[in-house]
Amino acid sequence: MKKCLIPLLVGCILFLTTACQKASPVELEEPIEQVPTAAELQAALEESDLREVVVYYKDMSGYLVPVSMDIPWEEGIAKATLRQMVSNEENDLTAARLGLLTTLPEGLEMDMDIVGQLAKVSLSEECLACEDAEEEINMVSSIVNTLTEFDTIEQVQILVNGEEREELTHGTDISQPIMRGSVNLESVDMELDDSANRVQVFFESESSGCMVPVTRTVFSNADVDTAVLELLKGPKEAGLLGCIPKGTGLISVKQQDGVVTINMSKQFKEIMDAADGGQAAVKALVLTCSQFPDVTEVKLQVEGQPFTLDQETFGRIDVVNTQEEALMTAAFLE
Repeated sequence: MKKCLIPLLVGCILFLTTACQKASPVELEEPIEQVPTAAELQAALEESDLREVVVYYKDMSGYLVPVSMDIPWEEGIAKATLRQMVSNEENDLTAARLGLLTTLPEGLEMDMDIVGQLAKVSLSEECLACEDAEEEINMVSSIVNTLTEFDTIEQVQILVNGEEREELTHGTDISQPIMRGSVNLESVDMELDDSANRVQVFFESESSGCMVPVTRTVFSNADVDTAVLELLKGPKEAGLLGCIPKGTGLISVKQQDGVVTINMSKQFKEIMDAADGGQAAVKALVLTCSQFPDVTEVKLQVEGQPFTLDQETFGRIDVVNTQEEALMTAAFLE
């Protein structure tokens, strides 16, 4: 009997083994997708829904420095932009990473009402506590220039606790709506007359390395020729660094169909020896030319020969500093 069972058991084992080998493999269940929490959804929404704005900070020497950055979108984005400039722990840290400082006093609160293209900004009494006239002027100028970066705002009226005033503590005139004006205006020794004009030139901040727009008074035409010539002269006041090598001469500036061709002496080639390979010098030239609306491109020449730095022509630049550029520059200077 046992002898009969053995072949039967062997047969069963072989049958089961063969059946297992032919059976389809068992499919594993796919992992269940993790459902994000409400907080994670809100964070993702805020991160993806950003708005590029221009915030005006100041460097260690007190020069205003515009920086383009992304902030979360919200209703009243203009007011939200101003809040980035109020001194507090978070904003001060953001500015410090850029090598810069906030421009609005700690504790300052504000309300805003936009009528047509006029922004009425009511500041709390903290605006009256600026230490000196320079800090006060920077506060007002940074507010006006930040808000007029928005296409829908042309003028800004400053109020204090909702009421109109003639001036602030240190004499800054706020009696009338203020239009976008001169940023970092250089001091002028002589009285201005009818021949005086203003152009904007760009230098590096000695403390932060960011590009600083400087308004210079000239007694000639306020055109691209004059602006480039003034740029090559370099800064007149402390805290700024010229990007163009000293001794560089301006041979000619020609403009045709929106293209500005700048021909300089051989000393300009020394920009290649700079730590950034000449990028700051080229940017300063292009920014200086870009203040004129009819300029679309800039070409550089040295002694009449094309001078290329990564590319032959440079399109106009409307953003003075990006947050990424400022962060990289600040890290390099540490």
